[in-house]
Amino acid sequence: LYGTELSIDIHPHPLDWLHFENSFSYVKADFIQGADSLKNLPFIPAPRFQSEIKMEKQKLLKWIQHSYLKIGMEYNFAQNNIFNAYHTETKSIAYNIINAGFGADIYKKNNSVFSIFFTISNITNNSYQNHLSRLKYAPINYSTNRTGIYNMGRNYSLKIVIPIVLKKNIKA
Repeated sequence: LYGTELSIDIHPHPLDWLHFENSFSYVKADFIQGADSLKNLPFIPAPRFQSEIKMEKQKLLKWIQHSYLKIGMEYNFAQNNIFNAYHTETKSIAYNIINAGFGADIYKKNNSVFSIFFTISNITNNSYQNHLSRLKYAPINYSTNRTGIYNMGRNYSLKIVIPIVLKKNIKA
């Protein structure tokens, strides 16, 4: 069992508001004396590359602070190094997912009123099956004629955080 995980996070100066994050992971697992169908250990993740560019602004307007806008990509390579004896697992094809989002804190009279975050995952609505998903081995779905259950398609997410401030009145 061996592998690597590499990451690089670029913050170019004087562009401190710009972040460019990249990572790559790879795992290989072999039985030392395994035959062809038995040489790979089962359920090893496919190699993956992730990249995200994020722009941040501490004070966009007087009432909008700590804002950001980001777009990212996750590329999962095909996993062909499988344990295929006894039909234990199947190969997985490569797929790419694109995500985007923004967020900010909303202020009124120098007090945080709420924070808002919005993300879109899998913007291009790709159909994919993660190699480690056990759901990809579900029986055939006759409405789609595909085997297994696919991962989530396009997804919208909205999160609003409202701070609760409890003030204690102190009388002297």
